Amino acid sequence: MDNKEIWIEENTLFYKDHCSIENANLFTLKYAYVQILGDVPYLFIFADRQHYISTKLNNFDKIYLQISERYGLDDETFFAVCKTGQEGDKVKIWAKKSPQNFQILDEYECDGDFGYEVYAEPKQMISWDTTYEQLEASGYVEAYLSDFGARYLRFKYPVRIEAVLIAELEIYADNTVANRPVQEFFADLYDETNTDESYKKLRQLWINEDVDINQYGYERDDQCYLQFAFAKDISASICYTYDNDTGYDDGSTSLHFYNKREYKYFLENKAYEEVMEISGWISFNKKLDMNIKYADNENVKYIPPKVNELLKNKSGIWLDSVNHKIGFAGADTALILDIEKVKHFTLQNILPAKGAGYADFIVYLNTGNYMYVFIEDTYFFDRFAQQLEKITKKPVEIPEAYYNC
Repeated sequence: MDNKEIWIEENTLFYKDHCSIENANLFTLKYAYVQILGDVPYLFIFADRQHYISTKLNNFDKIYLQISERYGLDDETFFAVCKTGQEGDKVKIWAKKSPQNFQILDEYECDGDFGYEVYAEPKQMISWDTTYEQLEASGYVEAYLSDFGARYLRFKYPVRIEAVLIAELEIYADNTVANRPVQEFFADLYDETNTDESYKKLRQLWINEDVDINQYGYERDDQCYLQFAFAKDISASICYTYDNDTGYDDGSTSLHFYNKREYKYFLENKAYEEVMEISGWISFNKKLDMNIKYADNENVKYIPPKVNELLKNKSGIWLDSVNHKIGFAGADTALILDIEKVKHFTLQNILPAKGAGYADFIVYLNTGNYMYVFIEDTYFFDRFAQQLEKITKKPVEIPEAYYNC
């Protein structure tokens, strides 16, 4: 039993990939291909993610037939490609038939600047400014975890966003700040044909025929992608991927709405600014952008005036021993943490290769989490390591540099 290489338990497929056992949730199977890689035929499936399953695994034929009987795979094509296929051959042998899950309305309110309408009973308009916690408290959404543990919110009711009524609108809600307005909404939209008709209908609705499409993105044989202003400080994107050498056509258009609005009152930090005491500091002698945004982290605030005055409006680090704080000043905002929560710092250098060289300034917390705070040229931060360790009494690690391959 310990030597099994592929088997099924209820809805889960287990298979050997190199030296480990991977698993696929067959309940989420969206499409399947036969693909030749390195002269070896593979069953390629998308079930929660991509899975390449070698036909050379012991017991593969038996398990393949079980999957085929369950879903109705194109066995004739599968075995023909396995027998005569050439390196790189890739042929679809099955795709889930999804019902149409959106509708373009003939009559609708032009209320996109305000928000979206949830088709509960009664219908309810929701502002784009509504926070994650407010939306969850409303009862209009339900939370779920992906197979990888990421947290999402799914609307229980259809949602109208101006002219488009969406049956299954979702929100990515992992590592978000509960009291921040929702930053992104998404849905995979299927036309009844399960083709790019979904993309064409949305494109016709939102993009004029006489515009230069290159202003919005691209339309190629392998993929179409457009991003555009939808409402006041709200942008949208539509993307359709076709069957090609590297892409797989699942029949859906990926639709996203992005909240680009600024809520700068979250940056205010008057209570701390009134009591702060600077006991040590490091100036980088230049301005560096902060990698962490205030919409994603409640510890990002305005740079205190005292810090700007001390650093002469340059970026750097300050320590406040009285209030047990450490601050990292970027170009316009600062990350302010309790010093007791910081475990150590890592200055990681990446050497140029296929990609550019750079250096990451990383803060590790006692919880095991870490944050990429700054990015600069390779070796830029090394010169500050000794001073940083001295004023914070925290270890500063400089691992061996590696190439950006």
